Amino acid sequence: MNEDNELSEESVQEREPDDSTPIPAFSLRDMGYREPKEGIDQKLCSRNEYKEHIIRGMNRIISQQQKTDIAVYVRGYKFVCHLCVLKTCTEFAKNLHFPNSLIIAHEDVTPTGFQLAYEWMIHKDSTLKRKDIVELYLAAEYMNVPDLLDHVWHLFNEKKLVNDAMAFQIYLECLPHRRSMLQDLMLRRVHRFFLMAVTTEEYLQLELKNVSEMLSHSNMCVNSELEIYYSAVRWLHHDWPQRKTHAPRIMGVVHLHLLPFQCINSIREELPELHNIPEVQRLINDALAREKTRRAASLRQWVYDSQIPHHHSCVCPKWRCLDLAGFDQYLELIIAAGPNYSQSLRYLRGGYTMPCCRSALLRKS
Repeated sequence: MNEDNELSEESVQEREPDDSTPIPAFSLRDMGYREPKEGIDQKLCSRNEYKEHIIRGMNRIISQQQKTDIAVYVRGYKFVCHLCVLKTCTEFAKNLHFPNSLIIAHEDVTPTGFQLAYEWMIHKDSTLKRKDIVELYLAAEYMNVPDLLDHVWHLFNEKKLVNDAMAFQIYLECLPHRRSMLQDLMLRRVHRFFLMAVTTEEYLQLELKNVSEMLSHSNMCVNSELEIYYSAVRWLHHDWPQRKTHAPRIMGVVHLHLLPFQCINSIREELPELHNIPEVQRLINDALAREKTRRAASLRQWVYDSQIPHHHSCVCPKWRCLDLAGFDQYLELIIAAGPNYSQSLRYLRGGYTMPCCRSALLRKS
């Protein structure tokens, strides 16, 4: 019995392995298994606290500028940044292929502008000072940050934030960068600050193109076209030897046909060096020929101050024809009153006439 068992075990050990399979093997597909067309259709769940922890950690790394992977140089200033942030927020960085450093040498991008733009990208609540808004706008425009551009453009349009004085300041800041759309937006907002602007050194230093642009703009608030005329004269006289050749072009943007007819002869006599220029003489003669239609269109934002003599109707006893000396005195009054003077000007609406002027008109009729 024992011997038989030993033989049996021996024969099992010596038997060659059989490579054949008792039944054939099929793949899952061959057996008819298919993925459900609609999938499992279940959301993967995890503890929300854990995911919020990850998000907070990522925000902390980005906002505290830890483990940064790119250095950006702007006019010699170094900013350490995350490339993923630049790629996410700007069109400018989308095609950058993992550089270690980047130099922005464009003339419109300043260190302040780049810093403010990047802080806007990585902080929920970043702050902005008025004096930096143009630099931020130019940096956002160069780097093509759509959301930031929309936000800054909204600030430019916000009348409570950008008043008439600030609009003139922003206009001046735009000039070196030739941003015509923004310049026009700001000129449209100058309104009652116009004559205050005329008193400034910055106005006197404007280039021909820019002063022409300003004087021709329909949103400049004046009481009569004489104030535009003398604003043009003020700019010309600031450097008459160099600027007298520009006189025809500057006078060309003044609506001379809107000048009070009673004043035309006096201004000719007052400024012979200007009115003896043939091209200016032709402009005045054309204006006289159009005198009958001089009030046909409202080409300005008309305003008045009852304390100013030339703001009264020419039939009113208080009226005085404005001359260059009177205009200079008016500017001195504006300077003495300070920036708030513009708020004392009232818009002329619906043919409004001051009571004293109305009485004079009734007496005349």
